[in-house]
Amino acid sequence: MSQYLQPYQERYPHLFAPITIGSQVFKNRIISAPQSMNNLVTPEGYFTLDAAIHYGCKAKGGAAMITTGEARISLLNGSGHSNQINLCDETTLRSLNQFSDFLHIYGAKVCIELSHSGQWALPQYNGGRNPMGPSAKTMPNGNICEEMTEEDMDYVAGCFAQTAVMAKRGGADMVNIHGGHSWLLSQFVSPLENQRKDKYGGSLENRARFPIMVLDRVRQAVGRDFLIEYRISTSELIEGGMEVDESVEFVKMIEDKIDIIQCSVGSRRNSVSRGVMHPVHFMPQGCNVYAAEAMKKAGIKIPVATVGGINDPELAERILAEGKADLIAMARSFVADPNWGEKARAGKAEDIRPCIRCMRCADIGGGRVNTGTKVILQDFKTATRHIECSVNPNHGRAWMEPHLQTTGIHKKIVVVGGGPAGIQAAVTASKMGHEVVLYERSGRLGGQLVHADDVDFKHDMVRYREYLVRQAGKSGVTIHLNTEATPERVRLDNPDAIIVAVGAESAVPPIPGVNGKNVMTALDYRAHIGEVGQTVAIVGGGMVGCETALQLAREGREVELIEMTDMLAADSTFTERLLTLHYLEHDYDPSTAMHLHETDGIKTRVRQHMNTRCLEITPEGVKVAGPDGEKTLRADTVILAAGMRSRAQIRDSFYGAAYDVIPVGDCVRPGNLYKANRSGYDAALNLSTREVF
Repeated sequence: MSQYLQPYQERYPHLFAPITIGSQVFKNRIISAPQSMNNLVTPEGYFTLDAAIHYGCKAKGGAAMITTGEARISLLNGSGHSNQINLCDETTLRSLNQFSDFLHIYGAKVCIELSHSGQWALPQYNGGRNPMGPSAKTMPNGNICEEMTEEDMDYVAGCFAQTAVMAKRGGADMVNIHGGHSWLLSQFVSPLENQRKDKYGGSLENRARFPIMVLDRVRQAVGRDFLIEYRISTSELIEGGMEVDESVEFVKMIEDKIDIIQCSVGSRRNSVSRGVMHPVHFMPQGCNVYAAEAMKKAGIKIPVATVGGINDPELAERILAEGKADLIAMARSFVADPNWGEKARAGKAEDIRPCIRCMRCADIGGGRVNTGTKVILQDFKTATRHIECSVNPNHGRAWMEPHLQTTGIHKKIVVVGGGPAGIQAAVTASKMGHEVVLYERSGRLGGQLVHADDVDFKHDMVRYREYLVRQAGKSGVTIHLNTEATPERVRLDNPDAIIVAVGAESAVPPIPGVNGKNVMTALDYRAHIGEVGQTVAIVGGGMVGCETALQLAREGREVELIEMTDMLAADSTFTERLLTLHYLEHDYDPSTAMHLHETDGIKTRVRQHMNTRCLEITPEGVKVAGPDGEKTLRADTVILAAGMRSRAQIRDSFYGAAYDVIPVGDCVRPGNLYKANRSGYDAALNLSTREVF
């Protein structure tokens, strides 16, 4: 028997069981959910080489079906963002067929997502035209939405049908019609958004008329052999919106018109629900499975897909085995590790690089800015259009591979520091054939990631740290724990290169009283949690300060959060910040994390003081100056979260100890996990691909 056959048959028999849908046979139950990436299409809407590589890696990595990001269905209206696939122009077919051919090599089905943004469309992408939707209204962004006429509906339904035909001509096997997340079809079904008084408004039967019109036109155009998947916000997570029971009734109306129902959640009207629609680390894994389960319990006959925060094959197998869904959809898990499916099938789930659900891949490149919690804004002028992943340093850079051929020269490399940057550098260099020695002064690997262990909402980060440590152990790197590396000691190894990853330390601001017995840093407080009092003042409102406040409040302490600027968590990604601010106002409870609309009115234990400067720390608390003048905030314990400072002196001491000395991570400039991983990875590439003269 093959060494690979037994693992997936015994461990994941449901996950890797084929399923026949219509005339199509899916090789397993793993589907790649829709995900737009800003540099995957040209400004004209054609697929780039990056797109073929990005989506092709998911197919190669084991997904049975690959769904693209959104394709625009009309050049006149409906676009809510730039860089959408253009299915309105036959010129697209050349790149689309090449794209489909590549994915089909690996036995994956190709699915194109079709969407119309309706009232959320932006005039700058629609020739200056106002958006249109089920009802006339002024949108939160100031745009004027016009109520659609029956002629408008006929036109849009025709556009959906025409672009579905284009997808079929381009080699796709199916389309995903986006009927969720507050896009147009969702707006019609929603009792909150649809305020019409005619036959397209009021009862569910009336609100469903236009989506049914669209589905009928698409089916008529593509025939029965071409599959149609429909994406729905099973719960809009907002008062007055669609709820699960009514969504079930809607799906019963359309199930004979579609082949798969994909059950998502959320509404753009409630911007905080974005963090459940695309679950961030506050949410339990699989937090939206209940939506698919409701469809199964109601007897929906077509296959039901669940999506949202599923990045563990054990969980995916359990969902299927318990009959809660028929298909597992995921997007970010394949960004973190394109080989997710193949690693699980080979029984090597422990080698899957786990997604930490930071939303960097979705927010940073698209220009989503850290603004308030009421409306999602995008600053397109500052958008990088660059794909980034915190844990996968090679993501979005496959185009570099032809230019990064290793020299074949095997070197001896010493890595100083066992945090994420150091581990990434060591493991990557070892895989490239170098002899690698790593020194870590503490008794464990992981650097600052070890501080995630005692935080309720940092389970994903703990999993990622454990993954890094496993990979280091498997890599052949010689690891010395509890060993302080000095230039003198490292010279004894006679290395060709040194990668310095000595990290950073807590910055201690020059505040009178900062050395008091009641003061500790955010990095140290968990080690001294028994000494933390009932009332706590936190100096610094970046993500470290905010997360410290959330955890202490969760444990029952009263917290004063002090920030000099007018913005909390300014160093976070956009979606992460939305949820962080929400839970600073509504105490975080992981058992109800996904029910955002049920947390209103819950009293928080965190009091926010922005535009407030810390003047002095006393045994009684903190003297501050803010908008209301000077006052003392009473606190038993003061925790400093005022940023980090590079260990520059230690870093610089290694220069001259080897031919190549490359500093990486926080010792260069304090940053985030993305920068740590990327700099460590790049250092290994540098030493492996540069010619030696």
